[in-house]
Amino acid sequence: MIASTGSVARERTWDSFDDNRDAIFRRFKDGSYSPDTGASPDELQRMADAYLLENPDQSRILQKANIFRMVLTHGRIDVDPEDWFAEKIDHGNVLRKLTHGARGDQDFGPGLWLEEAAAGNLKSGTDWFDQAQEHGVTTGPRSGLDLGHISPGWDKLLARGLSGLLDDIAQARASLGDAISKDQDAFYSALEIVYGAAIDFASRLSNFASAAAESQPEHSTKLGAITRALSNVPAHRPRTLHEALQFMWLMHQLIEMEGENVRSMGQFDRTLYPFYRADVGAGRITDDHARELIKFFWHKWYCGTEGAANGKNFVFGGQAADGSEITNELTYLALDAYEELNTPDPKLSVRYLPGSPERLYDRVADLIRKGHNSFVLMNDETAVEALVKRGKTPEDARIYLPIGCYEPAVEGKEVACTMNVTVNLAKPLELALNDGVDPRTGVRLGPATGDASGFESYDDLHAAYITQLDHVLNNSRQHIAEAEREWPRINPAPFISGAIDDCIATGADISAGGARYNSVGFVGAGLANAADSLFALKAAAFDGARFTMAEIVDATRTDFYGREDMRLYLRNRVPKWGNNEPGVDAVAKGVADHFCATVHSFTNGRGGGCQAALFTLVAAASFGALSGATPDGRKSGESLAPGVGASYGLDIGGVTGLINSVSTLDFTETPNGSVLDVSLHPTAVAGEDGLNAFVGLIKTFFSQGGYAIQFNVLDAETLRDAQRNPEQYASLQVRITGWSVYFTTLTRKEQDQYIARIVHAG
Repeated sequence: MIASTGSVARERTWDSFDDNRDAIFRRFKDGSYSPDTGASPDELQRMADAYLLENPDQSRILQKANIFRMVLTHGRIDVDPEDWFAEKIDHGNVLRKLTHGARGDQDFGPGLWLEEAAAGNLKSGTDWFDQAQEHGVTTGPRSGLDLGHISPGWDKLLARGLSGLLDDIAQARASLGDAISKDQDAFYSALEIVYGAAIDFASRLSNFASAAAESQPEHSTKLGAITRALSNVPAHRPRTLHEALQFMWLMHQLIEMEGENVRSMGQFDRTLYPFYRADVGAGRITDDHARELIKFFWHKWYCGTEGAANGKNFVFGGQAADGSEITNELTYLALDAYEELNTPDPKLSVRYLPGSPERLYDRVADLIRKGHNSFVLMNDETAVEALVKRGKTPEDARIYLPIGCYEPAVEGKEVACTMNVTVNLAKPLELALNDGVDPRTGVRLGPATGDASGFESYDDLHAAYITQLDHVLNNSRQHIAEAEREWPRINPAPFISGAIDDCIATGADISAGGARYNSVGFVGAGLANAADSLFALKAAAFDGARFTMAEIVDATRTDFYGREDMRLYLRNRVPKWGNNEPGVDAVAKGVADHFCATVHSFTNGRGGGCQAALFTLVAAASFGALSGATPDGRKSGESLAPGVGASYGLDIGGVTGLINSVSTLDFTETPNGSVLDVSLHPTAVAGEDGLNAFVGLIKTFFSQGGYAIQFNVLDAETLRDAQRNPEQYASLQVRITGWSVYFTTLTRKEQDQYIARIVHAG
């Protein structure tokens, strides 16, 4: 039992979330650590620096593991007496400073492992990516090494506990015997160090909570529950839903402390259902209590992001490895908790099969139209086929998790670095029109492909575009592979590696390719701008000869100065992607097909494949700001199109035309993900008929082979009123890209851009 009847009455243990949430948030952001509990971050940093000086010849993975243990053993700790979960250690990002350098607005200083590599073996690649990013060609990590999209094997962790993983390590060592290599021995030793340290750390927290329960009897029930939970997990398999949630939260925090950003918290209603069902069946918990625990649990992620970052992904629905549909009572209980929580983080993904329950469609659509829009809806048939085409078994593909926003990876078996590079698909056309030179800066970024004014046919133009695009893709592949070969020296990751198949069996860290599947993500952004611009030149300069190539090229170089008539014609009179227009749709499909086929021909630096994606996230604005005027009528500096959809305001054929265009793409060739952004006016989905129409729209997209879709149901006037009266709209959520935020937390410029984006739906 989590709480006795007496303690419930005395402490109001249950139904206390609304009373406690603000205090928990404040203490999470500004934790109070007693010096009696351990060393300060400055002291930990000095200890880590001294260790490195004393052990300069030790392998990087053992240096990392020993500093990990040092932090967990000596760092200051705390437990919030009003929370159900504990994790607090004042680690000062000592490990991230060792491996990552700057993170967000935190500058951890020079001389770190990533910076050393960037200035040494990776200098040419880092210089290339720096130049590409400065000119809007690509964006992503400056080394080309994605360390920020990963998920452990949650099923494995909850089934085995860290003691189970330690048993696996011992068996693997024994099976190798004298044949064990130096690297394998170091890897196993590192795992033993970090898992032992995590178990000891949980004991520290458990003892702290136990002592606090004696001094704070008014909080003894929650503190007692934490004490008991951490005396069992993460060392052993959880016995209850509360222990399972505590295990997952603690593992999340320790993996991120190690230096990896956990971007998926697993298949919630599959992984946690056995614990929930056992608790309810044994009378240990009620549905109301389970919902309360989930709210406390999910509140931890909001505390970390304040609703202003890209959040964590919890997955619902879909199928198990055998293909059976897994939606259950916990699915709906969690959705109820999400509605009551009413925050933009965490974000939820819902996987759908043709046989998914109508209730699931209706419930999710209803939440979205009410403003709870932290959802991406995914088509399992397409996503699973895409993964199988890239070498995953059907059983493995069926247990994919969206890593980050929409990028699927096999849970516990794949290290899917999903965003090594995002490529501006429109920029190669700008280079093709200017002989490989960026007209904005005069810097040569691509090969010479000739004077565009002299192109005699659309085929000449298209060939120049493909040459420029391939130059970007091939350079990206080369430098990403170089970076991945340096990964074991930049960020070895023993703590998460043991939770990924087959790292323990092979004796290799994830950084050394130890996982069963190793992939690299190439994201294509701005498909609509590339397709619309190519088609505009085809229609206006070659097929129709309304303008000459020289006239259009000159107009784009001058941002259509003095040629507004041309710009309006190119923008409004030439068919656009997203309107079910066969000509431009064929051009878009051709660009997407070439991008995907080229990416899939690559091998990465860990011996795995590269995988294509089509979406933009925040790159739409950043790429647009660094791109000149384009032949689709877009002016210099304006944002590119969102996701895989039409340019803002140009899907004049309505949502049906948009879906029909997007469905011409083969999304089984985007195993790294894709998404369609759709804005709907509230009146379109109001009432029972509106809900039925909304669900029908989702089903139509999936039946036509769509990959993933996300929605905003808003009208422009509501957003304008929120600008005028922000205090009245503190909880208004908008879906920006792969995550949601509070509208009032955006800058005025960002708000204006967002209103312009959805105004045609209002």
